[in-house]
Amino acid sequence: MKIKQRTSATSRKNKDPWVRRALKAGWRNGSVERAEAAEKKLHFYESSLQLSYVEWMNANINPRPGYALMKRLSAAYVQGFNKGKSSSENGVPLLLQGTAAAVVCASSEEDSLHNMLTELERLPLQEIIVVLNGCRDNSYMISHSHPLVTVVYYPELLGHDVGRSIGARLTGADAVLFCDGDMVIPAEHLAPFLYAVDHGCDAALNDLNGLLPLFMHQDELTHCKSFLNMALGRSDLGANSLTAVPHALSGRLIHEMDVRHLIVPPKAQALAILEGYRLEAVHTVDVFSGNRKREGNVGKGNAVADMIIGDHAEAIDEILKRRKVSGSMRSLSRMDVALQRNAI
Repeated sequence: MKIKQRTSATSRKNKDPWVRRALKAGWRNGSVERAEAAEKKLHFYESSLQLSYVEWMNANINPRPGYALMKRLSAAYVQGFNKGKSSSENGVPLLLQGTAAAVVCASSEEDSLHNMLTELERLPLQEIIVVLNGCRDNSYMISHSHPLVTVVYYPELLGHDVGRSIGARLTGADAVLFCDGDMVIPAEHLAPFLYAVDHGCDAALNDLNGLLPLFMHQDELTHCKSFLNMALGRSDLGANSLTAVPHALSGRLIHEMDVRHLIVPPKAQALAILEGYRLEAVHTVDVFSGNRKREGNVGKGNAVADMIIGDHAEAIDEILKRRKVSGSMRSLSRMDVALQRNAI
């Protein structure tokens, strides 16, 4: 009697004809790479793995695939490439049409900074800008040891989100990924943000809605974020916000908006929506469990929470100013208020 074996998820994926083609294409290009000669040490964006993958995708896949399919093809291509070349490269090839960069803000985070930069180097980034502020450890030497990194050093603390504004001003990339140095996030979970921006999104947000408790158990910060999105007509975003990393912004948004607004992320988010830019929640990275606990960011009513609430108040104020100028908001008389209150 024959026993029917259960097919694994991996086996099912490998039965996809395009996944098999990606595997063969990777093996073929990896074999050519091995036969010719080992390439000199290159940044990943200029490596044979990244360049040959983009060339193969552009020649064979049309229209541009969604991220889920692109991810499967990328993983299969890497698997084939490593078999063909007899190597163990662990980069994450992406089908990008434009340039990409990352901005990392860090303050005395030597324990995690090296690993975070190593993950970023697995992506096809053309530059990584590390903004160090108030560091009292070995963060500068760690950052400087990574050849793709440009280090911006401030001896004193700049304050929250100031580093993002500085980094954004310094890059000219088409898609810019924003991360913090205190949390190591695998490259596979950073790639979706770059891919979304390269595909036309102006602000790719970390989708945290699925990690939140019921409304009655949410804190005041979450309520502020949800209320802001509702006021902007984007209740579909839930509590997702530019206050959370990782996220990515388009070069278009950065260049057309005064980057100083990035110092107040909720205000920058409000301005982007009001000006008609495209915002999407694209991928979930759990930043709650891995967030570094610091003095001032724990406990109810802590200093960081108060600052973020104030940022949202500033964003709401901007909305009210804009709507008053546009004439879409008018003062209500006592009769209007009574009629709305008593409406059935």
